[in-house]
Order: sequence, then C-alpha cells, then structure tokens
Amino acid sequence: MQVTKWSRRGAIAAAMAGIAATAILTPADAQDFPTKPVTIVVPFGPGTANDIIARQLAQGMTGTLGQSVIVENRAGATGNIAADFVAKSRPDGYTLLIASMSLLLNQVTGNANADLTKDFAPVAFSGSTLYSMFVPNELAAKNVAELVELARQQPGKLSYAGYVGGVPQFLGEMLNRAAKINTVMVPYKSTTDALVDLMANRIQVWFTPVASGIPVQSAKQARMIAVTGDTRSAVLPDIPTFKEAGYPDLTVEIAYFLMAAKGTPKPIVDRLSGAIDKALQTPKIKEILLAQGIEEKRGGSSEVGAYLAGEVRRWGDIVKLSAPAAAGK
Repeated sequence: MQVTKWSRRGAIAAAMAGIAATAILTPADAQDFPTKPVTIVVPFGPGTANDIIARQLAQGMTGTLGQSVIVENRAGATGNIAADFVAKSRPDGYTLLIASMSLLLNQVTGNANADLTKDFAPVAFSGSTLYSMFVPNELAAKNVAELVELARQQPGKLSYAGYVGGVPQFLGEMLNRAAKINTVMVPYKSTTDALVDLMANRIQVWFTPVASGIPVQSAKQARMIAVTGDTRSAVLPDIPTFKEAGYPDLTVEIAYFLMAAKGTPKPIVDRLSGAIDKALQTPKIKEILLAQGIEEKRGGSSEVGAYLAGEVRRWGDIVKLSAPAAAGK
C-alpha cells in the first residue's frame, strides 16, 4: 500500500511537472505570439506623456504584431495601481506597463508594492523627456545664476512648487544643495494650481516636464530658464541646461519604458521589443512625440535593465540626502 501511495504522488507530481513544462514552453514559441490583442497599461490619465506614447506605440505595433494593441488607463496611487496590476498579470506578454520616473521614485522612497527590478521583465525604452524650470515673468532673475544670487540675498524667502516624493521636490533640494541656497517647497496637488501661483509670483520656481512646459513657454505665461538635460532639448534649443549653468548634478532624464510581468519568455519579450523599436522609428510617430517634447530613446530589455539598476542606486542616494518624509520615514 505504501508503494502504491507514493506512486500516486509521483504520478501527480509528474503530471504537474508536465503542466508546468507546457506552460513554460508554449509562450516561449514566439512564432505564434500574439494570438490576441496586447494591452498597454498606462499608470496615469489620458493626455499624460505615458498615455501619449502608449497610444502612438499602439498604432505602430498593431501592424507589426498583426493584432490590436489596446491602451488601458489605470490611474491612481502615483502609478502603483497600474504597476501592481501588471506585476500580478500572467507572464505571457499580453499585458504591458509603460513606466517612468514616478514609479521608480515610488520604489526608492518605499512607497511601492511592486519592485521594478525584481517583479517585471524589462521590454524596451519608448522615449525620454527632460524637466524644465520656470520663474515668473516679473521676477528679476533671467537665468539660473541670477536666480541663485536672488535666493542668496533672500534666504528662505523664495519658494518652489512640488509634492512629497516627486521629481520637483528632489530637483529643488538638489539645487539648494548644489548652489548652497535655501528655497522652500510649497506642496501642490495640481500642476495647474502651481502654474497659477507661479504666474502671480506667489511661488518663484516651477519644475515641470518639457512636454507640459512647451505651451507655457509658447504663450509666455512664465519664463523657462533651464532644462535638466546633459545637452539642450531638441525642441527648445535656446534654453540652456543646468550643466551649462554650472550645476551638473541636476542632469535628469525622464525615460519611458515598457515592462511585462516577471517570467515572460525571452522570445516574446524580444518580439515585443522589436515591434516597439520599429514603431519608434516611424517618421510620423517620431514627429508627433517630438512635438510633445518627447525625444527619441531606444533600446531593448538589457538596456532597460541596466538603466533601472543605475537609476535606483542614483535616486536612492538622492533620497537619503533629502527630507526624511520623502524617504517614507
């Protein structure tokens, strides 16, 4: 009886192993992928940079993959709702997350459930943008040097818009440290509210992605005086970088990248990566994205993985130097 009992267990184990093997082998055959629509999950609402990129990719990838690519917005919790959803999805390549700096900061500040470096399979880059810094039109400072001098003359009097744990907070703190000045963050829930106060000179500095800064600059609602790139923005060639102003530590590129659930077979990741890269090279898509301040950044799974490892280390160090509240303490 004991032999029969163990044989039954062995048969069950063998059957389960066979099922597991089938589950692993079937999606690994990228020749048949995809056989149904692919969904790109956007962690923010319509009109955001993640959403704009996702919708352009959906159009470009559909022709290459031979299946529809659907964009689904799952906003909330600074991107955590979407990240958790994709991390827990089947690792079959049919559900992708378009991620960016917000999710990375969630992780290094201890405010994320899903780990970008452990719970996902990197797929491909899909573009990048820079942050820009604005001052009110009526402020005497016309460039970074003049702003720094003004802040030194009035320690603790100048303020900047931000929110705890976000890029603007850290940019403000990084400038404070690098320039040895004391500007104060005023928390805002809405960039629109912050812009209103900037134009009224109730705050003196506004950090915002180039994509949302372009219309403000074009309408001359406020004055853009610097961007965070290693080089100048292709769409704003007249605006100098912080590096040019003598503050290389404020070189920040916001990359956008697609991720699948951990365990997604490499052949499927590679097929998705190829479709994304092909879409990004489409002249019309490049033109549309660039007009939104989203510049070309391409690369596959290994490049995204290396980027994430480096950025998690870098921003982890930045957070340690920042306010305890930002580190989730």
